[in-house]
Amino acid sequence: MAEKQAKLLKMLSEGSLNERMFNASFGLRLEEHRILTNGRASRYEYPKNLSSRKTNPYLLSGFSDNLMEFTTPIVRGSKVTCQQLKVLEQIVDSQLHEDERIWPLSLAPAPEYQHDLEFVGNNCSQPWNKEYTNYLREKYGIKRMILGGAHIGFNLDQELLDALYDQSFKDDFATRADFQNAVYFKMAQCFCLWRWLFTYLYGASPVSEAVEHDMPEHINLPVRSFRNSTYGYDNLPDERPSYESLDSFVDQVSKFLEDGTYYGPQEFFGPVRLHGKHDDDSLRQIVKDGIQFISFRSFDLDPFAKGGISEDTLNFLELFMIYTLVSPMPENLSEKLNQAIERNNEVALQAPDEQTDWMRNEAMDLIERLSQFCDQFNAPREYKLALSFVKRRVEDPTLTIGGQVAEKLAKGDLLSFGLKIANDRYTSFVRSPHPLQALAGQYSDSVQQLIKIAIMSGVHVDFENPLKLSVGTRVETFDAQADLDLSRGALDYLLNLFPELEGNLAE
Repeated sequence: MAEKQAKLLKMLSEGSLNERMFNASFGLRLEEHRILTNGRASRYEYPKNLSSRKTNPYLLSGFSDNLMEFTTPIVRGSKVTCQQLKVLEQIVDSQLHEDERIWPLSLAPAPEYQHDLEFVGNNCSQPWNKEYTNYLREKYGIKRMILGGAHIGFNLDQELLDALYDQSFKDDFATRADFQNAVYFKMAQCFCLWRWLFTYLYGASPVSEAVEHDMPEHINLPVRSFRNSTYGYDNLPDERPSYESLDSFVDQVSKFLEDGTYYGPQEFFGPVRLHGKHDDDSLRQIVKDGIQFISFRSFDLDPFAKGGISEDTLNFLELFMIYTLVSPMPENLSEKLNQAIERNNEVALQAPDEQTDWMRNEAMDLIERLSQFCDQFNAPREYKLALSFVKRRVEDPTLTIGGQVAEKLAKGDLLSFGLKIANDRYTSFVRSPHPLQALAGQYSDSVQQLIKIAIMSGVHVDFENPLKLSVGTRVETFDAQADLDLSRGALDYLLNLFPELEGNLAE
């Protein structure tokens, strides 16, 4: 085993494999509240100029029409990923009424909880989704189901995985799929073991006395992250599968699906989800073909990042995930996983500026190991910077996202704080001289207009040069700086390219 580990370390420290270590891809899905400028829930219909939520891969709604969903394509690197989020938010903001905004926090503003819960909980205009939303409302309650947040899809460079398998692990695994399953499930386990640290760093849903959230009386308010506690975004206690092994995880989830415990695969709310080649693949099919990527589902919205999540957050997550390739697993894994669940709940329900000795000691020990890892494998500068931000937040909990949000809560101006951010983002986007300001300089304004209408219409967009738009098997390419004739409008131009879109432009 020591010889195998030494060989792996040598492979990763040399040549092209070292470059491919820090070359992961992300795909994000954020749920954010659509509100009015007074903090109440918006009563306007879902934006009518966005294409059918059955077919649009980027823009749709969740449990309620008031929860907007932003889904980015899978792209390489944190910078481009966050850029995609800003593109989607600018598009949605351009379709809002003048008194509508996108709320930047996971918990809805207090006026919505105080006056609009029943409306939001029943505001689903998707007939094909109505039965499921009714089921969720009855089983979990409205408050749990309207929590905003971020799901982070992650995968390693495929050439890195292939090289590791071919050069070092072929004798240890019967198939390439088995190897990928082992790599990604180990990452899932490591995230679960350290979930408490991510909750400490990025938790930002601090329930206050102003908004009762069905919390037990012994819990002191505010808390760091209601969403990440056992009272938040989670399955019921006896419906949470264990991550002790891939086989047991698959068996438990499959059983919950087969016996009707889960309505469908979408009802699994665990901290890490496994994904395959196709969205509708069963869990057993995913394992048979090999896990393609995993998604981390334990992140609150970051109000201080324009898109809802920051590049630094993604860079630290990527650094931690890559580190798991070479880090050993604890011998008493089952015990540690159970302990990790308790620790995460403890951290989530702490005051946002609180920190215990064990948290600080274990976090600083991990930071030291990650720092050595960065030096050993020549990590690019952005990963070292992300680690330095993490270290500062461990040294001072008031610098965490939750700590900063709690300061606003203590001053009694959380609503004003959230509305100011929402108003500033809205104003910045709608007054931008460019159709998509995040893409200014990379694409001409006419190409930006085409990208905007393509996303609104549910066309698949591949952000490369040349830019690729596709519907089914049909693909059209464009130079990034092309000067397109949009004199009859971008939608007319798009429909001339893809006349089959006509049926997708309405529910």
